[in-house]
Amino acid sequence: MICIKAFGDGLFCNGFPFEVGKTYTMPKYKVKLYESGFHAANGTDPSLTLNYYPPIKTTEYCLVDINVVLSDGYEVVGDKITILRKLSLDEVIEKDKTGKWCYRFATDVKGADIKKFQAKVIKKCKTGEWCFWFARHVKGADIKKLQAAVIKKDETGEWCYNFAKHIKGADVKKLQAKVIKKDKTGYWCCLFARYVKGADIEKLQAAVIGKDKTSYWCFLFARYVKGADIKKLQAAVIKKDEFGELCYDFARYIKGADIKKLQAAIIKKDETGKLYFKLAAYVEGADIKKLQAKVIKKDKTGEWCFLFVKHVEGADIKKLEAAVVEKDKTGEWCYYFANEIEGADIEKLQDAVIEKGKTALWCQCFEIVKGADIKKLQTAIADKDWRRQ
Repeated sequence: MICIKAFGDGLFCNGFPFEVGKTYTMPKYKVKLYESGFHAANGTDPSLTLNYYPPIKTTEYCLVDINVVLSDGYEVVGDKITILRKLSLDEVIEKDKTGKWCYRFATDVKGADIKKFQAKVIKKCKTGEWCFWFARHVKGADIKKLQAAVIKKDETGEWCYNFAKHIKGADVKKLQAKVIKKDKTGYWCCLFARYVKGADIEKLQAAVIGKDKTSYWCFLFARYVKGADIKKLQAAVIKKDEFGELCYDFARYIKGADIKKLQAAIIKKDETGKLYFKLAAYVEGADIKKLQAKVIKKDKTGEWCFLFVKHVEGADIKKLEAAVVEKDKTGEWCYYFANEIEGADIEKLQDAVIEKGKTALWCQCFEIVKGADIKKLQTAIADKDWRRQ
């Protein structure tokens, strides 16, 4: 395989001197990635050498022919290598496919020709990433030219957002326009509004509402962006949120949220009852009675009825206990109810555990419940163990 290999001055690598035109071999069984053998980049792009040989430590590059034994994707190692020829700096630059190596050279090497390397980065960079990093870290970089390249190349909005956030002198309006155009989910628009000084909150909010298919970014926009329109974002969350999770988050964390509307949406969307106990327990203004009735109706296992009792002040213990006894198919939630809820009917819950448990597990657990009938439970345990055998 033809690869590129980086060397120190004099074609030294880990203290071993190589020569152009010579072939070197070693037993295949001794070859180990990162430890022993002849290492090189996995291909001819010098960017692949950066993890192991940054430009500040590298003075020479060669094309090599290597018999590859192992690879990690970036680096290969083999048992045989031929040093074909040295590469000039211009040849190394031309082999850089993305601009990453040129950016690192300009950053690391004192005396590098900034204009030359900047031009190469602008030409080679496909996404705008290395243009952004060049503007951020290379002293003397031309911000206007690099910004123009980022705006042209960025297809997601990520690098335009980063440019606007981190680069002094960036044109926020132009970069924002590109982010709004290219962002497909609302993520970068949300970040732009949150972190970029001079961002147009109203335009970015409209973009987030239009692009966000899950309502997650609408929720985060409402939570973290100063000046966000809570009513519009809430309406978007209610419309887009499929299961009610984000409606609950909106109700819990957003100051000024309309709890009644969000509760109604949660009741409509949540088919399990999971969110009812959370809303009742943690959101001030939630309708406890209505949510309790809904959790009793929708909960299929008894888990959420148990948690409703455990966490919601003012819950009706008797009604929820009856629901747990009815819905619990294994005895698990009856056991937890008896063990953790003050005022629980131990005898009724114990009978339910004995009746529902297909194995002795929950009967054995029930033995620690204060007030449990140990003899009755042991009889049930013996019976269930026998049947299981």
